[in-house]
Amino acid sequence: MQVISVSNNYASGLRRLAAFIIDGMLVSFILGIIISVFGWPFDWSYDWRFNGTDGSPWWHIHHLHLASNSLQELIFIVYYSIMESSKYQATLGKIVMGIKVVDQYGQRISLPKAILRNLSKILSALLLGIGYIMIIFDERKQGLHDKIADTFVVKQ
Repeated sequence: MQVISVSNNYASGLRRLAAFIIDGMLVSFILGIIISVFGWPFDWSYDWRFNGTDGSPWWHIHHLHLASNSLQELIFIVYYSIMESSKYQATLGKIVMGIKVVDQYGQRISLPKAILRNLSKILSALLLGIGYIMIIFDERKQGLHDKIADTFVVKQ
């Protein structure tokens, strides 16, 4: 198999950003439905008599916020990993934008590679977004997470 070398086939940062926004709205909608149907696993009512470990009542609220972000991140990772390793090779946002995720040979990526790619997005974000900004300047339009997982986002 030959490594992809057609540079005009790589998806631009703007297409990828648009797909990300579409997927973000979709995942947020799904999270809202899950919380509405099943409820939240924590008691949202706050007992002001509660005394956190630091003596602050905000300790409890902080943990609710952390749990919400963790659930949302888990949904993102599962959604992106399953969709990008499926026969579509793309999330719904990527499908709308006409792009897909491939390996170095232009083939569909495996589920473990998709999980690695999507977990690596956390690192891309934690580095002040530099892992994502790399997409703009990289000749093969790879972000840090793409380089870690050895993947590419290309036009369909």
